[in-house]
Amino acid sequence: MVTAQQVIKIALKYLGAKQYGSVHKALIDRYNSVSPRPSGYKMTYDDAWCDAFVTAVADEAGISDLIGRECGVERHIKLFKDKGIWLGRVRPAVGDLVTMDWDGGGFADHIGFVAEVSGDKFRTIEGNWNNSVGQSYFGWNDWRIKGFARPKYGNSNVTVVKKTVDKLAREVIAGSWGNSPNRVSQLKAAGYDAIAVQKKVNEMLAGNIEAIGEDVKRVKVLKKATKYQTGQSIDSWVKGTTFDVLERKVVSGSGEIYLLGYKGDIIGWVSRADVEIV
Repeated sequence: MVTAQQVIKIALKYLGAKQYGSVHKALIDRYNSVSPRPSGYKMTYDDAWCDAFVTAVADEAGISDLIGRECGVERHIKLFKDKGIWLGRVRPAVGDLVTMDWDGGGFADHIGFVAEVSGDKFRTIEGNWNNSVGQSYFGWNDWRIKGFARPKYGNSNVTVVKKTVDKLAREVIAGSWGNSPNRVSQLKAAGYDAIAVQKKVNEMLAGNIEAIGEDVKRVKVLKKATKYQTGQSIDSWVKGTTFDVLERKVVSGSGEIYLLGYKGDIIGWVSRADVEIV
């Protein structure tokens, strides 16, 4: 079985290839040479080619059966879901496919490979990055990320270091694992017990409401609020709802922010400008 590291090694050898150059044209020609073509479409050298790059690399690595072939990112996500490898917004692993929604409009418009993961950041290798095969760095929970897919690679012999429940709970409170309910799926996808983590979070925050003062025990999220402090869009049900304030702090550039709680669960951090104190 092909490993994630082997696929990334193939992708990296194309680093720096420019659109309209000989390497780019060869990649597009290879994509077009496999029949039937996805959606029956023949790629041109002028087309956006991030997904054609992913497909061409997968063809070369022999993993097309694991991820499917496409030149349209939104259609490729459907293939990922059909194959049972779509994870959504989780912490990535090397070899994952990352999809981006640059304007937050709900439509995926870019894709690449996760080449390296370091703490809360990961490095990509992508086709059609500034008209070339390039690399970039993102935070794992960057608001522009639509989600990740994880092909069922062979054993890469990589040792995964698991975090303690205490450390995970502190990361949850800090907002590193996103907002409810997506946080539960992200913890589970990473191999952690989400219930145990939430229990530890509740223990750490016990009594915190009284500690922060009478005037900020509860707040109501304004209808105009759009983003949590961690970057994700605020769910529609949160707007206009009143929440307990579990913790507050002052952040440079953002001012005072509040950690919202609801029926024993953490919702997320919001700005003072997006709430009304009740």
